[in-house]
Parts: sequence; C-alpha cells; structure tokens
Amino acid sequence: MSLEDDPRIPRGMRPSGRKAPHYFSKDAPRSSRKYVIRLSIRGEMLDFASEGGIFSKDRIDLGTQILINSLELPESGTVLDMGCGYGAIGISIAKMSPSLKVTMVDVNPLAVRLARENALRNGVDAEVLRSDLYSALEGRSFDMIVSNPPLAAGYAVVFPMIEGALSHLNYGGSMQIVLRRGINTIPKKMSEVFGNSECISKKSGYRVFRSLKPDPRKAGCPGDSER
Repeated sequence: MSLEDDPRIPRGMRPSGRKAPHYFSKDAPRSSRKYVIRLSIRGEMLDFASEGGIFSKDRIDLGTQILINSLELPESGTVLDMGCGYGAIGISIAKMSPSLKVTMVDVNPLAVRLARENALRNGVDAEVLRSDLYSALEGRSFDMIVSNPPLAAGYAVVFPMIEGALSHLNYGGSMQIVLRRGINTIPKKMSEVFGNSECISKKSGYRVFRSLKPDPRKAGCPGDSER
C-alpha cells in the first residue's frame, strides 16, 4: 500500500500526485516582502531576516520556540539542523552552546541564502548547505539531528528524513523533533527506525520527541565484564 492510500495517515499529510509547491521545495513560491524577526534566547536577542516563501516568514512559530527551549544538547560535537528555514534553530543552538559545530541544510535556495545571512548577522560560525534531505551529506554523521519537520510536505518527506537520520548519527546520538500533527504516526516511525522514541517535552499542543541511535558496543547487562 502506498503512503497516498494509507488510511492510517491523515489526509492532509498523505503525498499527492499533484506537485503543488510548498516552502520545503526547491520551487517554493516567493514574495518580495521582507521581514526582520527578533527572538530572545537565554537573555540574548537574536535577529533573523526573512522573506515570503519561507515557513513562518514573519514570526518564530511556537513549535520552533518550544523545541529550542526543550533541546537536550550534547556538551560537544556536531549538530545538524534539518530543514533549517532561515536558521532560527541552528543559530540558536550555536549561540547557546558555542562549543558545538552546527550545520544547517534546506532544499529551498531562499532558505539557504537567508540562513547564511542570519548566521553572519548574529555572529555565528555555522555551515549552511543546500541539500534535499541528506543528499549533500554523504558520508557525514552528527551527534544530534534536530528539526521542526516540514509537515506540509507530508510523510513522503518526513519519513525519509527519519529513516536517513539513522545512518547520519553517531552512536549514542539523538534525533529531536517537534510535532503538533502526526503525534502518533511519526513517533511510531521513529521507534521502528531507532528502536526507541520518547516524548521529552509537551506544551500548548506541541510535543518534542527524541530517539537515540543505540551503540552496539555497549550492548549487554549492567555489571557484565569481558570474558
């Protein structure tokens, strides 16, 4: 059964044969209108340039804010912001934890340009790449993958994002995402891929879910010793 016909998937999130453009697309619709958005993170004010054709173009959406404030960050290592938009999540992470090396990716060329501009605007040293999911990240892995996934693109995009995360995470690394829709189906998919999934935060109808990539080198029972 295809995702398009799967009755378990809400109709609004099933892939369609129509190729209507949305913000998570190389052909996203554009507008000449520009915006400047401000966000306070741990007492520090960040500014983000934005334009039409970008998700949540004139404000930091509540789900993104909840995700940023709920993240369980590694002390060091690498972080991937998948579907970064204008860079609110990745740039906030870089500001909160300067020891982390942040990479931000998006398929939308406008998003990539804005994320690069906003990294400079906020004094953040972050890598920004145009990538259709993991297409530009072959052979690379991270300690954390974070996303406010593009639910408007449907499960045909969100499921491969989750599936691809497994091979792009280091052992013990985590995938952390925020959801308002798909709060049963998407965590179930995360559990199928990683063998685990848990809700680490819940607020205002949003939930933040985390999956860990198991480390097979640490398999066994507590107290076991090498023989």
